[in-house]
Amino acid sequence: MLNETLKDLLVDLGLPESYSNPSLEILIEGDSKYLRDLRMNVKGFWKSKDLSEKEAHLISTAIANNNGNTVLEKAFSAKAEQAGANKAEIADAIACASLLTINNVMYRFRHFMGKESYEQMRAGLRMNIMLNPVLGKEFFELVSLAVSAVNGCEQCVKSHEASILALGTSEIRVFEAVKLSSVITSLGKVIY
Repeated sequence: MLNETLKDLLVDLGLPESYSNPSLEILIEGDSKYLRDLRMNVKGFWKSKDLSEKEAHLISTAIANNNGNTVLEKAFSAKAEQAGANKAEIADAIACASLLTINNVMYRFRHFMGKESYEQMRAGLRMNIMLNPVLGKEFFELVSLAVSAVNGCEQCVKSHEASILALGTSEIRVFEAVKLSSVITSLGKVIY
């Protein structure tokens, strides 16, 4: 039964049924029921009323990239394309993950240090993509918040949430994006 769940998950992700790695082998050998939960958690976002399928796959692409998971990045990029995303939108999602990593490291450092002197120093980082993103301002901010949540930058999460809400986004949409990001990060522990 679990082998079937794993095959279904792999098919859902567009991966070959023969795909395996040590973590998946341990889950199958240990008869872990977690694979069923994981599959349902991932699959649920493709039917979300708060995120389109295209948006869910673009967020997943950004999170997979952020987490250094090339297997999932490739799978979700292909799924995003199937859901209507173009190459520029996929590139924007990946660029967003990279840009937010820069910001998250910088602003976490400032927050951790809590020194006015560091707050006053000019970061001097280029972020022109944020001015006119291909994904649109609202969705780029949503992806930015999701990446920041995964990277644990409190200041960035709060800033992006305020921007998104000011653009008219609902809190449930914000919550769904963060929940999806947590599921994709979890998925990356067994698909890599």
